[in-house]
Amino acid sequence: MGDLNADEAVLVKRLVEIIATEGLVHPQRLDPGASLEADLGLSLDDLTLIGNAVEREFDCDMVPDDEMEACRSVRQLVDLIVGRIAAKSASEPSQGGGFGKPPG
Repeated sequence: MGDLNADEAVLVKRLVEIIATEGLVHPQRLDPGASLEADLGLSLDDLTLIGNAVEREFDCDMVPDDEMEACRSVRQLVDLIVGRIAAKSASEPSQGGGFGKPPG
């Protein structure tokens, strides 16, 4: 979550908002190095809610629960989600409606 371009910074900010809202954690507590479980008290159920909210927000299938569960810090969770969103964006056609649909 270091040297980010403007688009990445906006994405990270939105992800932090989602994590705070769905995890019921004050945004100021979401330091990149904060432990999801020990510092923030997030459970697997909380991570599932966060993943579901990300899926709704970005209209994509998110990470499997086991990958989210393996994340130990806010940084790891955000990096995992950013990577999934970037992979989704990279796989989408740059023109047209995607999946054989015409543009518009």
